[in-house]
Amino acid sequence: MGALTHSVQRLDRAGVQRFLPLLDAWLLEGAAYGVQQTWPQLYRNDGEGAFFVVTEGDELLSHCAYRTATLRDGSSDRTIALLGSVATAPGARGQGLAGAVLQAALDSLRGEVDEVLLWAERPELYARHGFAPSGDDACLVLARRPRRTRDDVRLADVRDHAALHALHQQKPRRVERSLRTMSTLLTTPGMTTLVLERDGEAVAYACTGKGADLQGHWHELGGADEDLAQLLPEAMHRTDQVQAALLLPPYRRPLAALLVDHVVDELAVAGPMVRSAQTDARRPCWIDGLDSV
Repeated sequence: MGALTHSVQRLDRAGVQRFLPLLDAWLLEGAAYGVQQTWPQLYRNDGEGAFFVVTEGDELLSHCAYRTATLRDGSSDRTIALLGSVATAPGARGQGLAGAVLQAALDSLRGEVDEVLLWAERPELYARHGFAPSGDDACLVLARRPRRTRDDVRLADVRDHAALHALHQQKPRRVERSLRTMSTLLTTPGMTTLVLERDGEAVAYACTGKGADLQGHWHELGGADEDLAQLLPEAMHRTDQVQAALLLPPYRRPLAALLVDHVVDELAVAGPMVRSAQTDARRPCWIDGLDSV
């Protein structure tokens, strides 16, 4: 195959279903969970993704996807697109196909969103399309310490969904979710959610794992820092973690001090790259792990 001669098509969720086994192999090779379980807001039956593909006959050559959302930051809202799953068939790489599906997705978003965010293994590829780093996020490495028996920590279940949604809505920086979306995310295969209970109601929660993604990471937190400092050490015991990573939202620096006896290291990890309709592409753009694609 020579220069790019294939056109890019836009598909809806139903149209992309036949390609999911191939995307599982390209994006999550050898994993126990596929793309439907790992990124349910894109690929599950009730997902809301937009998909851009290059095909040759019935063969998928290249693909990317996005979904749009509202990012609340204090009292202001931004309309964003979360873009991911950029992948090309091994035998078709180096021909500009990934750039073509990416550009088609960006063209479809022009004038519709304030920012496009993506997580990049090769930032230089996306810099060509106008993406810039948003800065680093903090990642705490936690070590399990001797257990203090608690009877107020338990696995979350469906009766907690409304309370956990309310806790999410209290965060100063968050992607807006409906209760239905929150329930979808909390039932993601491969994820464990622990709650701290008080007077019969969940007052804090923490999530680890998400399909094939974020295993061994606590990637979403809700509730007061003081309650989370009580929850997380017990949650590590409940999930049999000797050591774990905690992705720390920038508004939760006090939590690091509260967990000081458990923190053995702190690392900087790259946040999402941002393509902004405005000049200020480095505005804070923390995205909880459940919303990442």
